[in-house]
Amino acid sequence: MTDAQKRMTLAVCGLGSWGLILFSWLVLEKMLYLNPCHLCMMQRLAFLLIGLAFLLDAAFFPQSVWGSWLMKFLKYASIFLGIGLAARHLYIQSLPLEKAPKCGLDFWATLEHKGYLEGLWQSMQGTGSCAAKDTFLGLTIPTWSMMGFLVLLVIAVICENNKPLFRIK
Repeated sequence: MTDAQKRMTLAVCGLGSWGLILFSWLVLEKMLYLNPCHLCMMQRLAFLLIGLAFLLDAAFFPQSVWGSWLMKFLKYASIFLGIGLAARHLYIQSLPLEKAPKCGLDFWATLEHKGYLEGLWQSMQGTGSCAAKDTFLGLTIPTWSMMGFLVLLVIAVICENNKPLFRIK
């Protein structure tokens, strides 16, 4: 993969990540009337950070060792944050209803009442609304998110690899 192809791939992935946020807001929330829970909102935040990291890497494409490591850290930290949030969401959905966390304030009220840092931390833990199993095309929403995070992880690893993927003889 040439540098130009890597930059284009990174830019498309960054914009695609933001497109997933737009899709979840427009289709899932506004058309299908699925209200996002705390972990859904946190996964959207992870997609936002992933998109930002991919676009920064595509825009600046650092050649120095430190710049390259910084971009790798930003990409992989945000991707693994998203994977962890989706895994936590899937875990909460697998619990019996009596063991699920208790319901609380909605996401924005939690941020307003608890402050941003405490509100984000509490939102990462999940609430009772996260136990609802809303589906889209037969799969739960956190399953779709997990697949999106894993696809972005694979693409990030492929872009880091300097060897060609396939050899045609």
